Amino acid sequence: MAEQPLAFWLALVDRLVEERFSAALEEHGVTRTQWRILGVLGSGPASAAGLEGMLAEVPTDEPGSTATDELSELVESGWVTAGESYTLTERGAAAHDRIDDGIDALRATLTSGLSEQEQAATASALERMARNLGWTEQSA
Repeated sequence: MAEQPLAFWLALVDRLVEERFSAALEEHGVTRTQWRILGVLGSGPASAAGLEGMLAEVPTDEPGSTATDELSELVESGWVTAGESYTLTERGAAAHDRIDDGIDALRATLTSGLSEQEQAATASALERMARNLGWTEQSA
């Protein structure tokens, strides 16, 4: 195979990570937005106002769906309780743990064979490239 430019590898890795990540979430029957909600609630209960405010800033993966719709699905599924605050149920906490285990395994696969120094150097180089193209932490 001819040597490929950096942009080829960046695009390929991005596509493969996205495919695997989506498959891991789909395996558990959740969207990326629902996974984010479970992650927030995995740290503890969140007030309705606080969680809904945070969700207003989160884009959804599903066309025509809002983060509030995604939260409602988690409540309907029995993974989250609603009231003055939102809390993971026992089923929701177990699902959150299973999903996180799958995501951790994916991350381990992604970085398999890379030393901590190689991972740090790669992350640093990618951050520099992003900044070279105009990215700032405020634009994240």
